Amino acid sequence: MAIQKSDDPKAFEDFEHTGWETVSAGYERHFAQLTRQTVAATLDAAGVGPGMRTLDVCTGPGMLAEAALQRGAEAVGLDFAVIEVARRNVPGGDFHQGDAQSLPFEDESFDAVVCGYGVIHVPDPERALMEMRRVLKPGRRLAVSVWEAPKPSNGFGALFGALKQHGDLNVPLPHGPDFFQFSEDDAMTAALEAIGLREVSVEHVPQLWDLEAPTAIIQAVLEGAVRARGLLLAQTEAARSAIEAAVKEGMQPHKATSGRFAVPMPAVVGAGMK
Repeated sequence: MAIQKSDDPKAFEDFEHTGWETVSAGYERHFAQLTRQTVAATLDAAGVGPGMRTLDVCTGPGMLAEAALQRGAEAVGLDFAVIEVARRNVPGGDFHQGDAQSLPFEDESFDAVVCGYGVIHVPDPERALMEMRRVLKPGRRLAVSVWEAPKPSNGFGALFGALKQHGDLNVPLPHGPDFFQFSEDDAMTAALEAIGLREVSVEHVPQLWDLEAPTAIIQAVLEGAVRARGLLLAQTEAARSAIEAAVKEGMQPHKATSGRFAVPMPAVVGAGMK
């Protein structure tokens, strides 16, 4: 399997960096309730336990690092933007600003490496995965999480289905790798085996997003995402109105008796041993 990378790495990296500097607070406000649901599965897949020096790549608000500390591990985190958020949230962690594609750590210096939804945001995912493997000790495990691909049964299916039907996907954004290239079992397995990991496992983690309104997913994306936000902002006013109406309709099967919406947003956790 050839792992996709950006055709214009510098432009894509600048786009992502600027985006995360803009939406970090919105991500924490909207998406953290979701991504927190993957934390335990990701740490379990990496075998994180007491006394283990654990690296959290693309740490964001620091949820994986925080949970690693709660397990008695030593937590080191890295992100290319807004590292102050993790430092504020997790005062017991050791956080660094840096590039996931060029980790500032020695070879074989960590007992576990985890990356929560980060590998889908770098220009060269294979390079980032190779770097994670490089700093991992032999016999230890690396685990990464990504979103499950859009399907009629999940929130991304409603959103991207509406975008595809009523919007223009060929908008002038910097080219990035396929956001969902690791979302299927075979693709995740092939990617982890391609970088030299063995005993690869793939787990699907069911997650529910509690939203107050059917179009709250659009607001969450506009305030807390980067690429999907760019796609939405690039649409015409008429297209955005049609997209909103389609999302509203697509969310109706997820309406709970409370009147709120319990939207499936499953994740995929892949892991392997060095």
